[in-house]
Amino acid sequence: MLIRLMKGIGVFYHWTWFIWPFILVFSFSNGLVEIIKDKNATRKNLLTAAISLLIILAGVTTHAFN
Repeated sequence: MLIRLMKGIGVFYHWTWFIWPFILVFSFSNGLVEIIKDKNATRKNLLTAAISLLIILAGVTTHAFN
């Protein structure tokens, strides 16, 4: 079941590959800046960075799931 989900995320990545590196870098850097400036900052940007990394890795390794 999870392999099928990863394949679906991989197909989604192949159609939108040009967006995810920018989302990863910008959300990760903004998340770090928020944490450094404010100890009680929300972690939404870091969660966005983690999800975008998951999508990138699923897209890169989709061929290994066959």
